[in-house]
Amino acid sequence: MTAWTVMLRGIRYRAGRSLMVLLLATVATTATVVAPGYSRAAQQSVLSDGLRGAPSDATNLVISQDSGQDGPEQSLDDARLAINQELSRRPTLRGHLGPGVGAVDTDTTVTLGGAAVAALFGYRDNVCVHLRVTGRCPIDAGQVLVSDRTARDRQVGVGDRLRVHVGPKTGGKDVGAEIVGTYTPRDPTEAYWGRTGYFAAGGDSAGLERVDAVFTTAEDDVRASSAATVRTTVQYPLLASSVRLDDVAALRADLGAFGSDLRGVGLNLTTALPSVLDDIATDQAAIGRSVPVIAVPLVLLCWFVLFLLVASLTEERGREIALAKLRGFPGGRAARFGLGEALLLIALGAPVGLALGYGLVEVAARYSLAAGVHAEPRWTLLAAALLSLLAAAGAAALAARRTLTRPVLGLLRRVPERVRWQAGVADGVVVALAGASLVAALGDRSAPLGLLAPPLLAVVAGIAVARLLGLWSKVRLSWARRRGHLVGMLSAAALARRPAAHRVVVVVTVAVALLSFAATAWDVAAQARQDRAEDALGADRVYTVVAPHPQALVDAVGRADPGGHAMAVVRLRERYLDGAEELIGVQTPLLRDAAIWRGRSPQWLASLGTRLRPDTAPPLELKGDLAVRVAVGTLSSRAVRLSALVSVPGDPPRTVPLGLLAKGVRDYRAALPGCASGCRLLGFGVGRAGIGTDRITASLQIRSVRSGGTALPTGFDATRLWRVDQARSGSATVAVHPGDALGIDVDSTDPNDAVVEYVDAPDTLPVVLAGAAPSDDPHADAFRFPGFTDQPQAFTVAERVAALPRVGSHALLFDLDSAVRLAEHTAGLADNDTLRYEVWAGAHAPPDLAQRLAASGIQVLGEQDVTGYRNQLSRRAPALGLRLYLLAGAAAILLAVGVVLLTAYIGADARLYELAALRVAGVRQAVLRRAVLREYRSLLGAPLVVGFLAGVGGALLMLPGIPLVTVGTPVGAVAYRPGPGALPVATLASLATLLVAALVVLRMLRRATPDRLREGAR
Repeated sequence: MTAWTVMLRGIRYRAGRSLMVLLLATVATTATVVAPGYSRAAQQSVLSDGLRGAPSDATNLVISQDSGQDGPEQSLDDARLAINQELSRRPTLRGHLGPGVGAVDTDTTVTLGGAAVAALFGYRDNVCVHLRVTGRCPIDAGQVLVSDRTARDRQVGVGDRLRVHVGPKTGGKDVGAEIVGTYTPRDPTEAYWGRTGYFAAGGDSAGLERVDAVFTTAEDDVRASSAATVRTTVQYPLLASSVRLDDVAALRADLGAFGSDLRGVGLNLTTALPSVLDDIATDQAAIGRSVPVIAVPLVLLCWFVLFLLVASLTEERGREIALAKLRGFPGGRAARFGLGEALLLIALGAPVGLALGYGLVEVAARYSLAAGVHAEPRWTLLAAALLSLLAAAGAAALAARRTLTRPVLGLLRRVPERVRWQAGVADGVVVALAGASLVAALGDRSAPLGLLAPPLLAVVAGIAVARLLGLWSKVRLSWARRRGHLVGMLSAAALARRPAAHRVVVVVTVAVALLSFAATAWDVAAQARQDRAEDALGADRVYTVVAPHPQALVDAVGRADPGGHAMAVVRLRERYLDGAEELIGVQTPLLRDAAIWRGRSPQWLASLGTRLRPDTAPPLELKGDLAVRVAVGTLSSRAVRLSALVSVPGDPPRTVPLGLLAKGVRDYRAALPGCASGCRLLGFGVGRAGIGTDRITASLQIRSVRSGGTALPTGFDATRLWRVDQARSGSATVAVHPGDALGIDVDSTDPNDAVVEYVDAPDTLPVVLAGAAPSDDPHADAFRFPGFTDQPQAFTVAERVAALPRVGSHALLFDLDSAVRLAEHTAGLADNDTLRYEVWAGAHAPPDLAQRLAASGIQVLGEQDVTGYRNQLSRRAPALGLRLYLLAGAAAILLAVGVVLLTAYIGADARLYELAALRVAGVRQAVLRRAVLREYRSLLGAPLVVGFLAGVGGALLMLPGIPLVTVGTPVGAVAYRPGPGALPVATLASLATLLVAALVVLRMLRRATPDRLREGAR
């Protein structure tokens, strides 16, 4: 009979035990293979998810040229040719880009129905495919499309003609065109449109009302005037799903070289793709560091359980090995006889574990990672399987060494051998190493080593519990013997004299600690992700938009959501010292219904909105012509002019002449072009009609102000509603007298007008301050800081908070309307390209708000919601690592159950023999059952409680310093809110599985019958 035959027959004879060895070897290999496989798949998931989730204007490649920049002006075809030549040299970059979309556009004045309006005049590739066209698409020069909204508002249609003025007012060229169709964009938010302002109707531009873009399919029409500023762009979308991990390095290199080469041919490359890849690389690096660390405890536990299993099996086969030695087998042959079955099973488990590990990674990729991510068959998986095979074989050889080197008489003993002093030394070494590693982990909890702290703590606790349980069992044995307590004596003797029980305690403690820590960390992280999503967005939904100016956004939001569940938000970042302050203006009356401020009640938000909105006079809105009735008393001999200071939304304030003053009562009038959508009266100016510094004097009374035939509520009788604007009046002496009519006395030699302003904006803006005040005194309650203009303005602190939703811990939040009114007294906001526009929507805002905003002329660049943001965070590096940790904890519990069953079944014949002998000696079966039940209650109950406490305690100790939501940002103070989650499920699962294991063991008692004492029954 060959050695192979002996091994195969032995495996078949001990089928159950052999299956356990095979399963454990397979699990160990699977756990080892999953680490590199899952790490690779998770990194690919982060890459795919990050590229898909980034705004299209960040990942797109936009290649442009303005006609005024250096280099010869290129046609769109010339630009495409140059771009394609450069792309052909970079196949990696070319392979990840979609078809380019070319565009040529310029700002123009369009005459529609006799009225001039501002519009973008442009050509864009295949534009009609992305429009719903009524009529037909232009095919020749001189044919255009206008929007349905423009056609309706201007009462024009197909067949009508319009005139487009291309270029500056004084040097441009008029282009006549026929309207051959009207359009509505199919989806104004799709990436095809890029970051453009095609659909910005309703705004103002240079005093003209703006309408939607006028499209042509003839590029030459846009370039009709050489004096026009024409923007030529070609936009290439990134095919995010096609980018793999191995492509990133070449993609980065191609981007850098591509941009440099384009500058050489007069073109500019604009893209934020390198920054997006940098952010993704941070998560990928964190996954590469943490996943192997997370897999280590499970792999070591598998090897340790395999060690225990092989040691128990070889010890059980001690009598067979002794007979082999008695028959003259040499030591090496006897070792092969005793260890061959285990090594063969371990070798068979390696390929099975490799396949199973690959399959588990594929399942995880399909159901928990980004769409399109799959397991990759790489050499690292094979290397991990070989490493696991060698380690498992080494563990098996080490486990069998003690039995194989024992003398024949020792192998023939029936009484279990007592624990030797070497075991205590080994435990001491393990505790010392675990303690040192635990100290190192506590020293830097944010490092990946911090994830090893809970299992290290569990190892120390498990060994301590095992030793204490052994000592306690000896004490109870002595106590039960003296008192004749049979149940206590039998259970204590089983625990005190069987070394396998101590190993079970260690394994169960570590397994329960792993699962309880992973479950606690998962629940805390899930709650932290929800909190972070709410803090990061500040509203249920946030839309990033393009708006002409703040007032245009406010008006559009009001039309899109009349119910008041969405609000306009304007943001500005101002540099301060070594950092920056975020300024954020919101519609404070809508703060309660539109914003999410975690930890703050709706009533508090409503109160805050009231405190942030100063009680100021309503603005004097102008629509139509302006007429002012003035009674002039004293007047110098020089010609004195009366003017009105008018604010057009988005534009700087402008002076509108009303006429030369004359004694007596008369009306002074002026037309207000560009005020069809509403302007504000800021004040009145009195000054000389010409240039000079001659002295002028005037005494007048403004009795009434009318606009569009309607009298304005000027409030001339209010004491503080009208005042002298000292900044504009210079050295002039001006006095204001409130009453039924506004009296103004002027005595001036200053070349500037003497200005009396209407106070419809607060002098000081109340703010919610996050962080230190941006002033010399960080605790100041009042300070000056630039607002929406470059000029410092006064702020006063109404509320101090640690952080503001969406903007963080260095920010100022204030009322948007008050800030805009204050800014537009001195400057225009339409040309301020540092302002960023958003719309915050509450849960009850219209679900189609993006489409409504687009219909109101606001282009939506992106949309985020709390649920989507939270789901995105769940696919970031920390969450992916914790998901693996949770799976490792569940696998550890299954291993612990296996160990419990193994210790019961290996050597079960001898145990049943003892129990049968006790029954023959007169011990009742109920007493034996109670003794075994008490034994397993101590054997499993103590490690279950200690393991749970070690896992949860390790979580409370380590989680504040571990990044659970985003890389590099520890979660801080742990805020666990009890409720449905992983921890309750893990606790119940641990109890249930260990209880099932105990019940299975109790069923063995049925086989402890007196028949076992017959010869050969064992």
